[in-house]
Amino acid sequence: MNAVDDTSKVLGEYNISEEHPSLLTVIIDTHPGAWAKINGELSMREAVSALLVFINGHISLNNSNKVAVIAAHPNQARFLYPVTSSGGEEAESRILHGTTMYRQFREINDIALQELEKLLSEETTEKDVLGAPSAVSGALSLALTYINRVCEVSSDTRMASRILLLSVSGDLASQYVAAMNCIFAAQKKRVPIDVCKLGGDTVFLQQASDSTQGTYMKIDHPKGLIQYLLSAFTIEPSLRPHVNLGTQKDVDFRAVCYLTNKVVAVGYVCSVCLCIMSVIPENERCPLCDTVYESKTIARLRVEPVVQVKRKVKKKKRADTPSGAVSESTPQPASSVGTPLP
Repeated sequence: MNAVDDTSKVLGEYNISEEHPSLLTVIIDTHPGAWAKINGELSMREAVSALLVFINGHISLNNSNKVAVIAAHPNQARFLYPVTSSGGEEAESRILHGTTMYRQFREINDIALQELEKLLSEETTEKDVLGAPSAVSGALSLALTYINRVCEVSSDTRMASRILLLSVSGDLASQYVAAMNCIFAAQKKRVPIDVCKLGGDTVFLQQASDSTQGTYMKIDHPKGLIQYLLSAFTIEPSLRPHVNLGTQKDVDFRAVCYLTNKVVAVGYVCSVCLCIMSVIPENERCPLCDTVYESKTIARLRVEPVVQVKRKVKKKKRADTPSGAVSESTPQPASSVGTPLP
């Protein structure tokens, strides 16, 4: 770790330049149903342990580095670290005494695990937990809000920021519009969104990594999650132009229909909220922003295109002419019919 002593400033030719701190925001998909599908390959407890090792490694690179952990649970997104008290200030750390672990490591581990256990132990109905998708778009909004607040506190401090999403859910098509708004905001703030995919397949997460110059990796061997995290997702954004990242190159740029939750190549777009639909709503209103469309426009869109089919014209067969005779329809050179050449 840096700043342990003052020798780094007086090393002569080995003088180490001051590095800017970095903010890492980790989003954990905590959907119980999605984790149950891959429980044979990797459990949530093992994944969280690997994430905590990765977070501690990020802290050890620079003593000024910061970390935030957010849970994307069904129907809600919640901070696991740092935790704010009722007065709006960060809660005091609950550190176990008599341990030799570095204090900041112990603080993050204890608070994040306690808040995660509290979230999973809350009484919820089976319909709310299994029927609703993970609030990934809400977690992205919280992450971008926290990044904007932390990085804009002091104009003198340059702090790089990035988001790491550990995703296990596949059915997130209903959050396409909200997630795309977060992607545009991250792109404007130059915040890379890294996606570590353990299960399912989500189109807009591939687009999020590609648009923000992040890393998208679908893990084939979940048991080696800690190796993937420390090798592919540890690289800071400032060093990524000089490193060959192991990201997915084939990205599906198709959109998702808001009504059918299916990927479509051609569809209709609302001119107000940019909602994408593969079919025209029966009530002629936008299902997202409730905009009323004009009847003339709807009628024009419902008219099926007319395809004109060209008829094949049969060519007439020429009558057989005796050898040496000239057909009237066949043009001949002027010299062959006795016309004098100039």
